[in-house]
Amino acid sequence: MPAQVLQPASTNLWTNKSILIVDDLKVNFLLLKAMITRTGANTIWADNGYAALEIIENRPDINVVLMDYNMPGINGLETTYRIKQIKPAMPVISQSTFTDSNLFDRSTAPYDAYLSKPINSKELLSTIELFIAG
Repeated sequence: MPAQVLQPASTNLWTNKSILIVDDLKVNFLLLKAMITRTGANTIWADNGYAALEIIENRPDINVVLMDYNMPGINGLETTYRIKQIKPAMPVISQSTFTDSNLFDRSTAPYDAYLSKPINSKELLSTIELFIAG
């Protein structure tokens, strides 16, 4: 039996779209990239918050950001606040276990959506599609 290919309902809307994946672990980036690659979207990797900010400032083609929380330098929360200062309408999706904690206050956080690790590919694609499809 062939493996099921997971694709968003509106695959054609993903062509020429760019998703910035911010995660300090390359293996996490590669996993997310593998889940997204069949959609036609371009994936870009930033391994820390500073690199993510530089990409946001210099690449107007970014449509969605997937943001890890625990990273060296500045964490995902601070990076997201700074992204929202640069581009307030930029959708930023938290992809972390930390933002599921009772210690994390979602009511004041700048994230537009939340995904828990380990990431479920169907949930990932449907969440991204909410922002890419408009």
